[in-house]
Amino acid sequence: MNFILFASLSLLTSFSFGQYNFSLEDLNSTSPSFNQDVSPSGNVSLVYFGHYN
Repeated sequence: MNFILFASLSLLTSFSFGQYNFSLEDLNSTSPSFNQDVSPSGNVSLVYFGHYN
């Protein structure tokens, strides 16, 4: 029962915040939009901004 509740709340939360509009600076030096603000446009399924140490 706890798993079903957790799964339901996770799914609801992901749908609630999945279309959040944001803008971040492009830090990829090889990208054509380097040092410009980028944001999702059109139909974006997944956007990941991260790095590994």
